[in-house]
Amino acid sequence: MIDIHSHIIPALDDGPTDMEVSVAMGRIAAQEGTQVLISTSHSAEASAVGHEGMLERLGQVRAAWRHAGIEIQLELGVEIFLDYETLEHLRSGRLWTLAGSQYVLVEVPYTPWPAYAERALFDLQTAGYTPILAHPERYTAIQSDPNLLYRLVERGVLAQVTSAALLGEQGDKVHRTAETLVRYGLVQFLASDSHNVKSKRRMPLLKEAVQVATQLIGEEAALALVTTNPASVLEKRPVEANPVPVEARRSFLEGLFGSGRQR
Repeated sequence: MIDIHSHIIPALDDGPTDMEVSVAMGRIAAQEGTQVLISTSHSAEASAVGHEGMLERLGQVRAAWRHAGIEIQLELGVEIFLDYETLEHLRSGRLWTLAGSQYVLVEVPYTPWPAYAERALFDLQTAGYTPILAHPERYTAIQSDPNLLYRLVERGVLAQVTSAALLGEQGDKVHRTAETLVRYGLVQFLASDSHNVKSKRRMPLLKEAVQVATQLIGEEAALALVTTNPASVLEKRPVEANPVPVEARRSFLEGLFGSGRQR
């Protein structure tokens, strides 16, 4: 399996506090069956260190994991907080893509949905980048209207659901939204967004979430979320998306009294 979203570099963002915790995360990821993991520290801290500095820090993690017998390929990425300057920062090298590909992992505020988001995503696409929206199940606008994500995916934006969300570790609303997004093909990646080993919701766990996804969409499609699609990122190939619009939810009164249609 390939995990495209994780925070494993110690003493940087809100990820592991030290290398010991990072190594513990690596052991869990290896036990899960993860073979490749992309380090995606938050952009504010990562850009302050710089690309070369982040490569050096990731090299230290590689060495520590290897010393501990952890055979996982580590690649460098960054989780970018999307704003009007994102494209400029990518062009200047202040920010970078996932593993040197054309794919960029982006996030936005959880609430409200920012007015600039569609334009910023479009600008990235016209410049040759493919945005991957991190954890869409957490955004209140998508929780209220999953077809907001459908419209984005229809025009070429991709999305990544978090394993803990599918496992119900991040609350009922996030859980229900995550299941909906998977069921309707609105997400193309399943990743851990791991930060530490303190709780299940922050560990580099994938296996159980793949099992949940299998129940929703079948084994082949579920495995593609952690194998075929992320492999396409590493190999700089297109990722196929087949989104389906989410059916409108019936109101409470319709559910109670029926839709009012004549049968």
